[in-house]
Amino acid sequence: MTTPMILATVSGSFHRHMPAIAEAVAQLTDLGVHVLSPADPRIVAAHHDFFFVASDKTRSVRLVQDRHLESITASAFLWLVTPDGYVGQSASMEVGYAVARGVAVYSTTLPSDLTLRQYVRQVPHVRAAIMDSATIQEHRALPGFLVDPLASIGEAHDVLERMRSLLLNPASKIDDAAATAVNRDRSRVRELLGDQTL
Repeated sequence: MTTPMILATVSGSFHRHMPAIAEAVAQLTDLGVHVLSPADPRIVAAHHDFFFVASDKTRSVRLVQDRHLESITASAFLWLVTPDGYVGQSASMEVGYAVARGVAVYSTTLPSDLTLRQYVRQVPHVRAAIMDSATIQEHRALPGFLVDPLASIGEAHDVLERMRSLLLNPASKIDDAAATAVNRDRSRVRELLGDQTL
């Protein structure tokens, strides 16, 4: 039986700590962690003070940030890069988002901000975060639409086709078991597309 891959997201100030962020992504990857965001932290473009990296698939600030937040939701943990204790506004929001979603936040250096410090677990190195969070991964949400749009669309199409086939049966064949299957599939489509209205 294979061990499931641990998923993680990295946050920090792209302006002040980009070399350290790139190093953290490389360390996590070398240790077998799949970094959802930023997968490739090389800066390739900017919009005002917002940097786009090579793994960003769009040049929309909102979509890139939404994808980063969705990556946090799907991650076993958030790795916070703050070598001098500084956490910018975006990274602060990401820490708060992780806490609200029940995702553990780790760092080798605690933030200077007293409040943020309460929500970050200090560890001596990334390996300690991986070991601490290894059992958490199985309880995280699967990566959804913004993290892997083409795979999510493909799976959503398959699930909707399965629902369609089931619902085309005569009414006498759509029993409680069928209703359970439809509701399970509706939930899966909602997870894939990030839509809470289905």
